[in-house]
This record gives sequence, C-alpha cells and structure tokens, in this order.
Amino acid sequence: MTPSWWYDDLCQYGLLKHLSINEKGTFIDGLKISSVTVGELALDSRSEMSLRLSVPDEGEHCGGLTLFDKGFGNYNQGIRIKVRWKE
Repeated sequence: MTPSWWYDDLCQYGLLKHLSINEKGTFIDGLKISSVTVGELALDSRSEMSLRLSVPDEGEHCGGLTLFDKGFGNYNQGIRIKVRWKE
C-alpha cells in the first residue's frame, strides 16, 4: 500500500496488532502482556483514555516505532479504536 513517493530507506512494512483489556488482563494479539484489568482502570462513560506506544532503549528492536495509516504499510486501514461498554 505504500505510495511510490515514500522513501525506500524508510519503513514500509508492518504488522496489524490487536490490543485488548478485559477482566482477565491486558493482551496483544491474544498474548497476555500485563495483569492490569479493565476494572483496575476505573473507567466510566466520561473517562478520557490515552495510549502511549514506545520501544524501550534496551529492547530487542530498539530504535523506533512506525505507525501506518490508510494507504501505507501492509493493511489499507486507518487506526481503529473500539470501546465496548456495559454496565
């Protein structure tokens, strides 16, 4: 999907990831990454949420992070956020 004007030496490929926080913990692509549950976040219908993405300096793939939007990378879609709410 990457346009022809995009520089060849910049990242062009990526993986589609799915983040989920529920009553059992926090998961990326079904793999548990944290024991933090949705209940611990104490969210309500007026809560604001922030998501920070980072690569630790000592990480295996340190050096940067690229987010692709529609028309770039391997998936022709924008960044999607879905919140399911039930009382």
